[in-house]
Amino acid sequence: MNSSHSSTRPWVLITGASRGIGEAFTRRFAHEGWNIVLVARLIEPLRTLARHLETEEGVKTIVMAADLTEHGASEQVYQEVKRREITLRGLVNNAGCGVDGLFAQAPLPRSLEIIDLNVRALVELTRLFLGDMLSEKQGLIINISSSACFQPLPFNAVYAATKAFVTSFTEALWLETKGTGVRVLNVCPGLTKTDFGIRAGMGDFKSDPFAETPEQVVESTFRALKKTQPTVISGWNNRWRVRIQCRLPHRWLLFLVDLYQRFRKRSSKRESGAKNEV
Repeated sequence: MNSSHSSTRPWVLITGASRGIGEAFTRRFAHEGWNIVLVARLIEPLRTLARHLETEEGVKTIVMAADLTEHGASEQVYQEVKRREITLRGLVNNAGCGVDGLFAQAPLPRSLEIIDLNVRALVELTRLFLGDMLSEKQGLIINISSSACFQPLPFNAVYAATKAFVTSFTEALWLETKGTGVRVLNVCPGLTKTDFGIRAGMGDFKSDPFAETPEQVVESTFRALKKTQPTVISGWNNRWRVRIQCRLPHRWLLFLVDLYQRFRKRSSKRESGAKNEV
């Protein structure tokens, strides 16, 4: 590794960096010449990825194991960055979680964990690092929302609501930071070929013909960074769907969302039953 060159490169911190969209962002930023602070719950996948990036891309990496659902974890991450005397130029708030099912039947602690990770940790990290970026008059904050933010989602009520918060919050920050040298971008992926759907009990998105790869989401993000827009919706099919939704009377939208979600639930049960019979 060319340590003298890597020491002059900007640093970006990426949460949820060990897999999926977060891993794709990590690889892309390293390829673009950024040093990386990788944050996720499990340390070993981070170490494996970090070693690969240092060898293949010649960048510096720091790995941090942190459960951002825990109160105080964001502050610990921030203090560790400061302790290492790193001036962060980029922040990607990617870590997120969800759970499928009726809200009334979901354990309350699980619903609160979704809010803690998708909302509270994102707000905390943004606030902690934004102040430093404003002082330096340069920086980049990318918040990962979802195309679920544009409508309520039965069976994913808390998840969709947290993403609506992320979009509203990030677009407000985009307005507040105009002319400061800090670029803020809200990213709304649709179905993506990761294991998120399986972990959330929503089904396997990898086999969906309309699902994007994590790399496609990252590419949409980097294209949007060259423009001045506050939000990018990744995927042409997602963009068209959102455009149509925005033109529908709200009552129609609720009816169609309800119809789609119930159809999806029935299809998911049929697929699960077929797999169990094999």
